[in-house]
Amino acid sequence: MLNVRAYIKLYQGNLYRKTPFASGYKPSFNFVANMKKTGKITLIGKEEFIPGEEGEVEITFLDKDYLGNDFGSGKKFTFSEGTHILGEGRILKVIN
Repeated sequence: MLNVRAYIKLYQGNLYRKTPFASGYKPSFNFVANMKKTGKITLIGKEEFIPGEEGEVEITFLDKDYLGNDFGSGKKFTFSEGTHILGEGRILKVIN
């Protein structure tokens, strides 16, 4: 497993997620064009993440497949449900 600390922004508006999410949320992450990777978000110091909110989270991936050769601190990504992009983020630190 691979754990990272990331700073994310959950978009808000008519085309985006309308409800908050809690720890355990598993969207698809896009680090490499046309490749998606599922990861689990764990919230830090809060119970829910509200549309329009920005903040630090921990993300757990089962392995490094589809994360790209330049994966590490500073790497930017988007996250989605199906084909709908819901937000964006940046890796702050690879924990393990």
